[in-house]
Amino acid sequence: MRSPIYFLKCIFIALLVIVQVSAFASSYQPFMWKLQHKAATVYLVGSIHALTPDFYPLPKAYEKAFSEADRIVVELDPEKLHPKKSARLIQSKMWLPKGVTIESYLSESQTIQLKAFAEQNGSQYERIVHLRPWMLVEQLTQAQLKNSQYQSELGIDMHFLKQAKQKNLPILEIETLQQQINAIADAPFSAQLAMLTTSLEQMNDVDYMKQMTSYWRQADADGLYHFVYQDVLNTPQLKPMMESLLDHRNKRMADVINIYVGQAERQPITTFIVVGALHLSGPNSIIKELEQKGLYVQPMFKTKSAQKSPN
Repeated sequence: MRSPIYFLKCIFIALLVIVQVSAFASSYQPFMWKLQHKAATVYLVGSIHALTPDFYPLPKAYEKAFSEADRIVVELDPEKLHPKKSARLIQSKMWLPKGVTIESYLSESQTIQLKAFAEQNGSQYERIVHLRPWMLVEQLTQAQLKNSQYQSELGIDMHFLKQAKQKNLPILEIETLQQQINAIADAPFSAQLAMLTTSLEQMNDVDYMKQMTSYWRQADADGLYHFVYQDVLNTPQLKPMMESLLDHRNKRMADVINIYVGQAERQPITTFIVVGALHLSGPNSIIKELEQKGLYVQPMFKTKSAQKSPN
C-alpha cells in the first residue's frame, strides 16, 4: 500500500509542480527564511513536494543552513505513520453517503471529463463516483503526477528527510495525519466540490503550473500566493477550502514553531523546518503569524527591492 501521507501531498502537488521547466535559471533562489531568538536559530524552508532531477543541486543556501541543523522538522514523516490506522482514517472520510454519487453535483461536461479520466487511467467509474470530492481531487492529482516527470521522492521535504536520517538527526513533526486529513476532508462540501471542478478544468493547463513553479524558483512568496488566490477570486466557493488548508493550519504550525523556539532558552539549538511553500506565503502565512508573536523572521533570498538597488 502506498503511504497514506501521499494523499495529502498530492493535493499540494496539484497546486505547485506539474510543469516542465528548467531549474537552472539565473533567478533560482532559496525559498527560505531565518529566525533568531535568544539561543534559538530556525530556518524555514518552503517545499515543493515533487520535483525532477533538473532542480538539483539546490541553491547553496539550503545546504549550508541544513549543515548547521541540530534537528529537522517536517509536516509529517511518512515512515512514522501506522499503515493500518492511517488507512482506516482515510477510509472513514473518503466515501459519499450510501446511494449518493458525485454525478448529482457535476454538470454534463464535468461528468464527461470525469468519465474520460477514469477511462484513461484504468479507474472503475462506477466506483469513483461514490468518492467524496476531496478524494477525487487526490485521484486526479495522482494521475497528473504519474503522467509527468515529477517525483515525490525528489521533493524538497523528502530530500532533506533522507539527509537527516543519514546524519541521524532528530526528526520532529509539526502536524498529525489526523489534522492534515481533517483540514481537507472536513472542509465544507461546496468547497470540496469547487476544488474538484477546478481540478477537472485545470487537468491539462500546463501554463498555469509553469507559472506557479516560476514564482517558487524566484522566491516570490507574494506572487505565488496571489497567483493561487486568483482561483478563489474566480471561484469564491473555494475560499473555505483555502482557509482550511492554509490559514487555519498556518496558525497551528506557528504555535508549534513557537514552542520549538522556546526550547532554546539556554542551550543553543538550530532547527531546520520544511513545510509546503504556500504556508510561507500570503497575508496569513506562518511568517506573518510568527511576526505577530514578536519574532523577527529574515528572508534568505534577495527581495525585489534589493535586486533593484544600485548598491
